[in-house]
Amino acid sequence: METKGNGFFTFNNKSTKEYEGFIDDHHFEINRIIRNRNSFLPQISGSIQENNNETQIEVKMKLHVFVLIFMVFWCLFVLFFLIIVLVAVEKISFVVLIPIGMLLFAYALTMFGFKSESMRSKEDLKKIFEAK
Repeated sequence: METKGNGFFTFNNKSTKEYEGFIDDHHFEINRIIRNRNSFLPQISGSIQENNNETQIEVKMKLHVFVLIFMVFWCLFVLFFLIIVLVAVEKISFVVLIPIGMLLFAYALTMFGFKSESMRSKEDLKKIFEAK
């Protein structure tokens, strides 16, 4: 694992490690090192506890806070547009489908992007921690 850099943007990262972040006695925060930009890369945090001579690792994966805020504001804007369209049109037409399609696309993009990355990270973490 690589220690996390100070900057928000990292250019020319030649690291051979797969993850960056920090680990202390009973807690860790990491994310996968990628060579391109992926807004849906999960931010991984976890705790390490000892129970009955076994180590238990609890992992949480979530979207980056800026991505979450952006998606909320973007969806609110589209919902506002949908309400305006519904009030303005006299009968439901194709125009109403545009904001609905935009909302469905945002949901699908977020779910696909996050789930595919989180499944990959889950498999990597199982290998790293040699989980059962």
